[in-house]
Amino acid sequence: MSLALYLDDCAFSHELRRLLLKAGHDVEIPADVRPPLTGEDDAAHFAHAKAVGRAILTLNPRDFKELHDQDPDHPGILSVYQDNDPSKDMSHRQIVQAIANLESTGVTVAEGFWSLNAYRWYTQRT
Repeated sequence: MSLALYLDDCAFSHELRRLLLKAGHDVEIPADVRPPLTGEDDAAHFAHAKAVGRAILTLNPRDFKELHDQDPDHPGILSVYQDNDPSKDMSHRQIVQAIANLESTGVTVAEGFWSLNAYRWYTQRT
């Protein structure tokens, strides 16, 4: 299974995008949008992802949880909580694996707020 994903500014990295594409996902980043959304606020990213039918991948869960609570009718929010501790934070590979783990459960991503940290099982440190 593959997802149509939108990486907000805080989640974007070239490596993460490459790994997601390699895993079969369709990935859009703020710079791909016309006009670009790079540097825009979270509400703009949320509105765009909703309008184009893409689940958002973010490392800013608190703000996107608020947006989800205000408007739960969206393609889904995949959040990653970071401790700013390299020994605890999820690597890009672990994020991609957690998405695969989430998908393997058969849940519907749309309209959900998903913490990928909870789907970190069976991953290796990289």
